[in-house]
Formats: sequence, C-alpha cells, structure tokens
Amino acid sequence: MNLKAINHCAATLLGFSLVCGWAANAAPSAEETLDHLPDAVQKTVRAQVGQGRIRSIDTDNQDGEVTYDVEMVGRGGRPRSFTVGPEGQLLDKEVFMNELPAALRKAIKTKAGTAVIGDIDRSYEDAESTYSIEITADGKTRSFTLDEKGKLVDEEVFLPELPQPFQTAVRKETAGATIDEITRSYDDDEISYNVDIVANGKTRTLTFDGDGVLLSSQEDIPLSEVPQAARKQILSYAANGKLIAIQKVTETNTVCFDADIRSDGKLKSYSIAADGKTIDSDEGE
Repeated sequence: MNLKAINHCAATLLGFSLVCGWAANAAPSAEETLDHLPDAVQKTVRAQVGQGRIRSIDTDNQDGEVTYDVEMVGRGGRPRSFTVGPEGQLLDKEVFMNELPAALRKAIKTKAGTAVIGDIDRSYEDAESTYSIEITADGKTRSFTLDEKGKLVDEEVFLPELPQPFQTAVRKETAGATIDEITRSYDDDEISYNVDIVANGKTRTLTFDGDGVLLSSQEDIPLSEVPQAARKQILSYAANGKLIAIQKVTETNTVCFDADIRSDGKLKSYSIAADGKTIDSDEGE
C-alpha cells in the first residue's frame, strides 16, 4: 500500500472514531431519559403525554425530595409542562383557559381585570386542586391562587401597595434583609401575610396578621441544627419513610420543629417541641 493510501485509511479511521465518540457522548433523548426513571414515574408521564411528544425531562432535587419536570408538545403542537413526584404522583400541570369550567374561567377573568393572563398551573398536592394564575399589568408580573370553586386563596402583593402602618411594621421586622416576596392569604374571614426575606444567604418566612403584628417566623434548617431530643423524635417518625424537610418555627417565645416525612406514598407532617414532645401531626397525600 502506498503512502497516499495509508494516509487515506488513517483519516477514514480517525473520522469514524470521532463520530463514534460523539455518538457515545451525545446527550440521551427524552425517551431514553424516561426509560431510566422509576416505573411509577414512567407510567404517570406516559399517561399525561398520551399521543403527544416529550421535549425534555429535568430532575429537581430539593432537600432530598426528587421531582421530575416534564416539557411536552400535544398532538395539536401546543407545548405544556407538568411535574411528577418520586412515587409517580402528579404534583402540578399547566392548564389552559378553554380546559377550565366556566365558573372558574369567570373568576379568573374577574380577578385579573385588565391584566394579561399568563401561565395557569393546577396543583394536586393538597386534598383539593388549586390553580395558580400569573398575570402582568403595568410592567409588573404577579400571581394569585384560586380553589376549584373560584374562591381566592392567596395573592402576591407588593409592599408599597399596603397601608403605611403595615409597611412600617414589616420594614422594622425585616431590617437588614431583602424582601423577596409577599403573599396575602385568605382563610375564611382572616387575612395574613407571608413575607419571604433573605438575610446572610438564608431565606426565612415571616407571617403577619392583617394589622401588621408578627405572628411567626419559619426557616428551613438541616437535621444537625435540631436539638437532640427533637432530633431523636423526628428520626423515629422517619424510620420507615424519608425525611423531606425541617422548618424551625418561632411563635412569640415558643420554638418548634416541623418535619415533613414521606412514607407509603403520603406526606406526613409533625410538629415537635425542643424537648421532643409531639405538638401536632398531619397526614396529607
């Protein structure tokens, strides 16, 4: 074989190797990603996608709780997103106005007023579904939540919109911190405000009543920061499940630790005092 032929063969083999190497390192397709997920998750994803097409699947790990964010395209070419939990439970799903009951559509349009309606997400995490609606007006984007009957559950507000005495109270309690978001919640005839703040790289939620009186402070903490007696009780509850998150809750001079534990496909919440005594427990879906 002459030198020219040898060089040609070498170039061909090099090109073949590069192509094979690229193929081996290429990112897996959405379908390939799906095939490697837990069976329960696969089942839910395929049921939601139906005859549509999966565009992407992203894994999100928050405090050890893995969820799967799926982007898809329906048969008509319309994109949609939804989130699936580790047990295959559907957590939330993007929905469209024409899919909603007439009463709910009316409630959304009434609340939105002249604002532009954006994304609508249906949440399945509670016993009853809720709908989070994003709207934009005067260059500001905010969201509000309605229940299945169209009743207002909560809404995002901005500090300058609130009464001056309330603003003063909030600024006093959040001095030195950055206000991230304020949510006004409605529970029967009672109104409260959750103010998310960031200070020293940590996020806390302060809850105020309608008059601006501080009711509580909540902060996510690791298990290592929980007092020994309370930590022991939390670990006993988590023995047959998975510890998802712990919140340190301060009300006046009382401190407790709220632990979320997933067991048997259900999310269970326990409120534990510093001395290890169980104050309250709640079992959800």
